Amino acid sequence: MFPHLRLRPPSSTWRQIELGVFIVLLVMIGLRVWFQPPSALQQLTFREELQVVLVEAPLGRSELAATSGHDQLELALLHGFAKELGTRIRVTRVETAAEAHRRLREHRADLAAGLLVDPDEPTIERGPEILAIQQVLAFWRGNESTAALPALASLPAGTRLGLTAQSPLPERLRAHLAHADAARQQVSVRAGDPESETPNPGLFETLGYEPRDPPVELVPIGTAEAQRQALAAGQIDYALMSSLEFGRLQRLHPDLRTAYEFERGVAVTWLFPAGFDRSLIDAAEAYIDRLRENRDLELMIDRYLGHLETHDLVDALTFARRVDNQLDRFRGLFERAGAEYGLDWRFIAAVAYQESHWNAEAISPTGVRGLMMLTQNTASGLGVEDRTDPASSVDGGTRYLLDLRERLPERIPEPDRTWMTLAAYNVGLGHLHDARRLADANGDDPDRWLDVMQWLPRLAEREWHEQTRYGYARGWEPVLYVQNIRSYYDKLIQRFPASSDQIPNAPQIYRRVPLSL
Repeated sequence: MFPHLRLRPPSSTWRQIELGVFIVLLVMIGLRVWFQPPSALQQLTFREELQVVLVEAPLGRSELAATSGHDQLELALLHGFAKELGTRIRVTRVETAAEAHRRLREHRADLAAGLLVDPDEPTIERGPEILAIQQVLAFWRGNESTAALPALASLPAGTRLGLTAQSPLPERLRAHLAHADAARQQVSVRAGDPESETPNPGLFETLGYEPRDPPVELVPIGTAEAQRQALAAGQIDYALMSSLEFGRLQRLHPDLRTAYEFERGVAVTWLFPAGFDRSLIDAAEAYIDRLRENRDLELMIDRYLGHLETHDLVDALTFARRVDNQLDRFRGLFERAGAEYGLDWRFIAAVAYQESHWNAEAISPTGVRGLMMLTQNTASGLGVEDRTDPASSVDGGTRYLLDLRERLPERIPEPDRTWMTLAAYNVGLGHLHDARRLADANGDDPDRWLDVMQWLPRLAEREWHEQTRYGYARGWEPVLYVQNIRSYYDKLIQRFPASSDQIPNAPQIYRRVPLSL
């Protein structure tokens, strides 16, 4: 009889072996995670949510918002980035860049956006550059102690300079203030040392300071709008802000003036929390680079920001004055036409202002007349008997806009379709199609306004208009025409906001409510 063979240890011993193997595996996994943690991109993929903090930047809206519901350039970019990563997106809106920086330091967001610049601190990583902007020193015209500055050396001693976290000190201004501070310290040291030489007055000659003068006082302020209010109230003397913020604010407040423009611009970037690898930053940079290469970024910048910085100060003052003195006379007509034809009355009003400056008796050397400046042939075709009758002119001009839009190829998307409609209203549909054909024949996209607007001015050049069906045209005029209307429309939206402007889910088609150009 064979002795009983034990093929495995007793159960208690076996369990000890299993437990030991489990502990070894657990330690190995822990060591791997400790020495090789998952990348930032892997953590985000596992979480399936891109957590973003967005600084509100109300720089105006575009027709793109009417189809996507995105009211900021960077919000649209962020949604596209999340889609490319295949994850959800959760956006937390904040009012100031300082709050966005704080959330990044606390690792409460994957990235921050909203016209942010690199704060140059170790707890925050810089990501892809979105666009470049200029910085300006602004002042309030009613403040008698401030004026335009021919140079930074003209900054008065004791100046109260307001700045936000979105507009860090430019290098040239930082150097200027450091020079002044160093000179003051040298004077202070020498004043306490009876054996020291007399301070050299030349130290202050280029700074505009006397040794006894106080330095420039830097006043932190939350937002650009708060800076404007502080300027108007005399709480600060100058404000440092971006050219985009300045341009938007001056449209409504012409007393806001430029004191000094810095030559070197700064980059608007996405910001990321430090302490992680660069996988998420690299993915964001690759995404933005791809958009830049295929021109999608250029198109989006134009759609969201192309209406800014179009008009000079005189035009801004004239527009503000006519809004106060003339718009009420015709507003009811614009609202009635908007309600009847499904358009925003402010859009119709912007077209009318560009055409006639809201002058019902306006007449051009070529014979176009009235608020909407209709030609005799166009008016006859629309059944308008009296072009100088405001109601008839507004009604006919609105119907003509819609007719032009319907005659464009259906494949042209918004907002390009709207802008080409306006160009056709100005220069004629035939000349617009000529420019589109030239664009197509030379490798550009005939359905993109950014391409077509480059070809319209060439209709004035013999080399090009001889190749077209309709010949010569002052093609630069419709380009300016479209830009002006986009700008006027945005100003009217800011001046007369509607409750629907705050609704993100805007209508799908242009003819209902074009929120903005």
